[in-house]
Amino acid sequence: MRTLRAPRIFKRGITDYVTFPALGSGSETSGRNKGQFKIHMLKAPSHLGHYTYRMNRMYNEDRYAVSILKLPIKYEEYGMSKDVMHNCFVASVFDGHGGDDCANFLQHHLHSRVELWQGSDEQSFMGLLEKYYKDIGGYWKRVYRKRAEIFKDLEPTSKEIDDLRLRLYQTYLQVDYDFMTEHDRSGSTSTSVFMYNLDVLDEQGMYFSPGTVSRLHVAQVGDTKCILCDRNGQSHALNSIHHPSSPAESRRLNKFTAGFATDSFGENRFMNFANTRAFGDLIAKSKGISAEPDITSYIIGDATAIARAELGHETPGSVGGDECFLVLVSDGVTGYATDQEICDLVMSTHNEHNGTPQRCAEEVVKYVDAIGGDDNATCIVIKLSNWGGWPAQDRTKRLREDKLKEGISKMDMDRYG
Repeated sequence: MRTLRAPRIFKRGITDYVTFPALGSGSETSGRNKGQFKIHMLKAPSHLGHYTYRMNRMYNEDRYAVSILKLPIKYEEYGMSKDVMHNCFVASVFDGHGGDDCANFLQHHLHSRVELWQGSDEQSFMGLLEKYYKDIGGYWKRVYRKRAEIFKDLEPTSKEIDDLRLRLYQTYLQVDYDFMTEHDRSGSTSTSVFMYNLDVLDEQGMYFSPGTVSRLHVAQVGDTKCILCDRNGQSHALNSIHHPSSPAESRRLNKFTAGFATDSFGENRFMNFANTRAFGDLIAKSKGISAEPDITSYIIGDATAIARAELGHETPGSVGGDECFLVLVSDGVTGYATDQEICDLVMSTHNEHNGTPQRCAEEVVKYVDAIGGDDNATCIVIKLSNWGGWPAQDRTKRLREDKLKEGISKMDMDRYG
């Protein structure tokens, strides 16, 4: 393996603040003169909740980040297309392993690097894959052979108004490569959501604003997870985890290497790794532990506007919009609670205690702790436009109560023998 070349230094150009209309600024006031205030997104508990806990581990290797990026979105005017720099909300959860170096690196650099990506011509894209092929080799030889096909598949089509699929693929691989120039041990999984208002001329309407329709992209590397709660209170997993038990991942890697095994606990492993994709993990990069993101795309927001635009088939579960909230979690949560348990716990916390997204995020992690969770656990709860509009139904209340009883009994046994 060749010595990887050092990364370039990038200046951070994103913001951690979001602008809200001030209460009492009436609708009769023009948009330009409305009262507004800025608040740090991690200090807006009514709109975004975040909580992390190390459980019984010595260290917490989970990290998370929330930002507003400025990204180019295509806009048609008088029959001509032009790029408009548009606000894009992004939230990510990172689950580190082998130390926290990789998760820290992603927390501080991934979002800004996505924003600062200058666009790809075919030559720069091929150049990046060539670096992987020559400096790392192995699995990347096969990727390099298919480089033209990969680039063509990622290029924005005439119907796409953003370049995020190509932007994220190339940025993720470049960030991964740059991290490995200085670190050869730790790694991290990642789940990120990118949301922007489809009305590119509206800079005030956010993904949580009434009447707004937004594009949602989910970028996935590893086993962290994004879950959406629809207007019926039903959970929807918006990504597929990259695990040795995944048929798609088995097909991707079995063509190259026979590194699959089962550990003493009956868990599937790939080269002793629990995930088949991750940032970092240089020792396994040539075998196919890749940071290539899987990217899924949805439409969310106002159901009436979505129906009018005939976009209902692009909403999660084809429900048609008016979604309630998103949850990003590390596997320290999903290893112990189902997607529906997590959504029901958020809804019940709000219903019973008028809980904000912040309190809901805390309750999810505390619940996992109470039922015996022993891995770092992180939860981000993101309010969407129909927050609180779910039906008064708790599908998993009995299941959660039973788990809590078992967790208390186990703690008593551990305490008193």
